Amino acid sequence: MTRRVTVTGGCGWIGGWVVRELVEHGWTVTVLDRERPPHHATPRGLQPAVPGVRYRIGNHENLGDLIEVFAGADAAIHLAAIASPGTFPDTHVFTTNVVGNFNACEAAAVLGLKALAMASSINTLGQGYRTHLHLPDFVPVDETHANRPQDPYGLSKLLGELTAEQIHRRTAGKLRVVSIRPSLVARPWDYPNMENHFKTNPLSGERALFSYTDPRDLAAMFRLAIENDNPEAACTELYAVQDDSWGLEPTRDLIARAYPGTDNIPGMATIGANEAGISNARAKRLLGWKATRSWRNPADHMADPSKA
Repeated sequence: MTRRVTVTGGCGWIGGWVVRELVEHGWTVTVLDRERPPHHATPRGLQPAVPGVRYRIGNHENLGDLIEVFAGADAAIHLAAIASPGTFPDTHVFTTNVVGNFNACEAAAVLGLKALAMASSINTLGQGYRTHLHLPDFVPVDETHANRPQDPYGLSKLLGELTAEQIHRRTAGKLRVVSIRPSLVARPWDYPNMENHFKTNPLSGERALFSYTDPRDLAAMFRLAIENDNPEAACTELYAVQDDSWGLEPTRDLIARAYPGTDNIPGMATIGANEAGISNARAKRLLGWKATRSWRNPADHMADPSKA
């Protein structure tokens, strides 16, 4: 049986990995993006068009565009967004992301799709783009931790999760919605240089609580989110992070240095030496997902495709 999925933002940095993962696992894919994919890999790692994928130019802020490209699909993955604050005015970041999230949910509900996976962010926590330091309540942080965004991007992602919850309720649970929170999405061709980088910049992962995300494992999580029928995963948020830390020194020492005053918070005494400061246990339990990659493992390193 043919399985059809529409991916918004499928030409972007994360989108390229997700589209390839879906095609490799038998999905028929339509992509909606504001531009067509490049003919060759770019320095940012964007991959060329994937054979067999239908690419459409459109705007996720236009509900009509999403209605058209979601029509006939079994599921959708919504990745299109402004990926961080700073480049655009705050009002533009906020409006673009919030309206896009609403439209993706609305289109999926109107058309009776079975599943929708949405790109949220670790920045719902409020650490990444903070204006002032605030301490985690416990480590490793999981989905029960309070969200305290201080910026329009983090706020837009948190509102996207709330929008996903309301559309799940509105459809009486018929539309399964999973909001996925990636951390620092790494480039696997940078992995060989990370040890030297951390020796010079030991706290470079502090705003992600020394967590990171491999794009190959992230793509697998998006796929599993629309394939899985676990009732507990019918409406949920999931952190998408690797098992190990984005740093060389013991995680407890790194967190204590980056967040003075956390020495005695719950979890600090028992967190593993190379354990990420954010937990992926819920994704493993609900989706059967595995974090298979690590910057520490030479077998997981890649050549830069833009230099091929």
